Amino acid sequence: MKQENENNSLEADLDEQAVTWFVRLRADNVTSEEKASFLRWLNQDDTHRDTFNEIGKLWGDNDLLQALGDTAQTHRVAPRKKITAAHFKLPLAMAACLALGLLFSNELRILMQSDYSTQVGERKTVYFDDGSTAMLNTDSSIAVSMDGPQRRVELLKGEVYFEVKPDPNRPFIVQAEHSTTRVLGTRFFVHEKSASDEVKVVSGRVEVSGRKGLKQSSVLHDRESVSADDFGLGEVLLMDSALSTSWVKGFVVFENAPLENVINQVRRYRTGLVVYKDDALRGLKINGRINLQGSDDMLKVLSKNLSIKMTYLTDWLVIIG
Repeated sequence: MKQENENNSLEADLDEQAVTWFVRLRADNVTSEEKASFLRWLNQDDTHRDTFNEIGKLWGDNDLLQALGDTAQTHRVAPRKKITAAHFKLPLAMAACLALGLLFSNELRILMQSDYSTQVGERKTVYFDDGSTAMLNTDSSIAVSMDGPQRRVELLKGEVYFEVKPDPNRPFIVQAEHSTTRVLGTRFFVHEKSASDEVKVVSGRVEVSGRKGLKQSSVLHDRESVSADDFGLGEVLLMDSALSTSWVKGFVVFENAPLENVINQVRRYRTGLVVYKDDALRGLKINGRINLQGSDDMLKVLSKNLSIKMTYLTDWLVIIG
């Protein structure tokens, strides 16, 4: 009986450690030293890794949510927004748990590799020693290496706007999932989507090559864009709308844009689901702009200005129409 009690105690301690690390790694102010400490803990024993993975798979369970909340308060590492079990009512709970289970390992990899990142709804500007800057859009992460003959940035997820200081002796390279962009001095965007990358040049000149499939390349000039996927590069196109680039100035700007395109942009800055009750509204053409500073209220502002009915069932589910 004593041995059994000791085993139960060890398992409870390990569970608490795993939960503590899980919550800590999701906090806003996690440091590189803490990431290194976590990796050391994770690699101490297979049971550590197994327990931590189980915590990730169970995220969304009501009992676990309560435990995470208690642990977060104890260790003062609670996320910015408190998570409660009420957010995970069926069927949203099932969808959330499934999505988190599938994405957990990839998100952990990104977390450990990234040097700079933003949360949903956040934007951040990074200043490099060479005078170049990178502005991270919502829910984005990058890894940076400025040593050696090349300046290199890896886009781990999301979208980044770059302003690069010319240096003929040290080219600036941006690697994403499906593309590699090489530049000497320019202003451009790289956006890593679920199945493709998109590179857009505001001014200057860049060379974009595919990292998968056909090893082709294209040279982009002012206001040109190109997409890259598993099959190579697409056609070079002219940027004909400010909708996808206006976030740099703090706004979502839409000019005769379909409502669905605008909603897709807005969804990037807030958590939860947006669904259409009337599919005919998807193609409604609208003009205007929304301030990104109040991302939680973006849909409400849009609804007021367009007189479109939006029903909030929860903070996570909004129905249009």
